[in-house]
Amino acid sequence: MSRISETLYRDCGGEEMRGILKRQQTSVTFLPVLASALASVITGTALVATRFVVSGSDGLTIATLRYLVAASCLVPLIPIVSSIRVPRRDLLAIAGLGLLYFGLFPWCISAAMKFTTASGGAVVLACTPAATLLLGKLTGREAWSVRKGLGVVFAIVGAAIAIGHVGFDFQAAAWRGDLAMILATLLGAVYAIFSKPYLKKYSPLAVTAIAMAAGALGLLVFWGAIDLPNGFPHLNPTGWLAIAYIGIAGGALSFFLYAWSLGQTAPTTTMIMLPLNPITAVIAGSLFLREPLTITLFLGLILVVVGIFLVVGVTGPRPVKIASRPVQ
Repeated sequence: MSRISETLYRDCGGEEMRGILKRQQTSVTFLPVLASALASVITGTALVATRFVVSGSDGLTIATLRYLVAASCLVPLIPIVSSIRVPRRDLLAIAGLGLLYFGLFPWCISAAMKFTTASGGAVVLACTPAATLLLGKLTGREAWSVRKGLGVVFAIVGAAIAIGHVGFDFQAAAWRGDLAMILATLLGAVYAIFSKPYLKKYSPLAVTAIAMAAGALGLLVFWGAIDLPNGFPHLNPTGWLAIAYIGIAGGALSFFLYAWSLGQTAPTTTMIMLPLNPITAVIAGSLFLREPLTITLFLGLILVVVGIFLVVGVTGPRPVKIASRPVQ
């Protein structure tokens, strides 16, 4: 026990000292949890904004604009708040993962919003922790348990119910979007598994910025080759405002909050807020895009949320231990 703690223990008494340390511990945990919750809410609304704006353009253009804006906001902040000294070998590996997660991943999501609803897509995307666990088990990188296995089953069944709105008719246009969201979920799992060593070795914020910059550059190259010959996107002022929101808030701010939260608390504490993402998307999609709210969507959402809690696990804070000592 430090001298300050001993003084407080002696002056305030043992029970009061426990109360002080407990309040300090609560305040330390509260801010990262709040940051993670806010990030989840933002990404849920960003998915709705993406579906709104993609109707006037295409998935590649929206994904490119989003992460060019996001990278422009986030990358200049890194030297201020974190170190970016990464060896070339690791730099190339992080950039490769960035091409998947900040390049192909958002391209899939933006393209999916052409064909499916933001609420249904968010429910599928919320299966990422379950997909991560399944992939981690297959690659020998994650421990398995009955509880986690049940979580994977709940999440998969919930996603299947949520996207069953087209009666499993593979000729329906909505299935194109659902399959793109499934691919995005798998890409998210790949990034989560293979980025772990780098997130432990370096600052999460630095890794995110490097990966995001690589993804944005990759998207820019593809956009220049595929879409640029057709001219620049023609969006109305509301559309450009949506681009600014999904880039600044849904891109830079949300990933900054997630990365900061990961650096302040346990990953499970951060991930436990993920259910707010599909819940927010369902509510915002209904309010702003008039997306239908069906019983199957809610049932699928409930199963996926239960699956997330089973996979991530819910553990209370560790008790504060104070050595018994008589008050002088």
